[in-house]
Amino acid sequence: MAFRQLSSSSAIAAKAVRDGYAASMASIISVFLLMWLRTAMSYQHVKGVTMSEALTQLYADGGIPRFYRGLSFALIMMPLSRFGDIFSNEVAREFGGDLPAAFVTMGASSLAAAWRILISPADTTKTMMQVHGKEGLKLLKDKVAKSGPLALFDGALGASAATWVGHYPWFVTHNFLEAWSVRNQFLDAHLKNQDPLKKNIRRALLGLMSSLVSDVCSNAIRVLKTYKQTSVEPIGYIEAARKIIESDGLTGLLFRGLTSKLTANALNAMLFTVVWKAISERLAAKKKMETTKEL
Repeated sequence: MAFRQLSSSSAIAAKAVRDGYAASMASIISVFLLMWLRTAMSYQHVKGVTMSEALTQLYADGGIPRFYRGLSFALIMMPLSRFGDIFSNEVAREFGGDLPAAFVTMGASSLAAAWRILISPADTTKTMMQVHGKEGLKLLKDKVAKSGPLALFDGALGASAATWVGHYPWFVTHNFLEAWSVRNQFLDAHLKNQDPLKKNIRRALLGLMSSLVSDVCSNAIRVLKTYKQTSVEPIGYIEAARKIIESDGLTGLLFRGLTSKLTANALNAMLFTVVWKAISERLAAKKKMETTKEL
């Protein structure tokens, strides 16, 4: 009995790692395709400008390469963050058994939020370069020299909270819609030999709906996180909120950059969900083939 439980736990962990790896590979593709839009979004969070103004100012500051400042750190941070998100969700789903989806996802969100704190230095460096351009690394070094290594974790609690508030509704929505679509045979989701086009349309729609719910819930926290994270001088969350509200009112805190975020994350969610599931299925098929050969 104990051996079977251990074997089952190992299989669950292996599946979670496989899905997490697939998610990290999918995120690399989204970084190359959509980083320009995320740079504009981060710039909006700090500067409080419109999308068109952000694009114009960023382009004037360095052309197309300006939109990819911090690319190397994004290629480190995004796969790590996606791995943590998917690994946490898959572990919670597998071990959650018959618990309601809301409780299972709550545990997954807590794990993902804790993981986001650990990888915060990569996110801080990336965001500083996105917002401040060429001066980003120098400003960050000066900030670390002044405040110590903990400056690399500026915005970590905000990132963690935003991850929880974003991750929870994303996966609650995704898990609920996925279960609903299977029960209601949405786009023939139950068929083994399903048309790949229908399968990818279904996955893209699930990703889109999940992203829209998540973004509306988490936007204000992400605005605060980005503002604090990229501030040249150390600043607290309350002070950051006060400055944003003084500049743009409460609507600035709640909705700054939201349109860009909805656009960027909707495109990313559809792309990511399709690629993540496709890679995960290929890895599962490969693992099954290897196991069959061993037998």
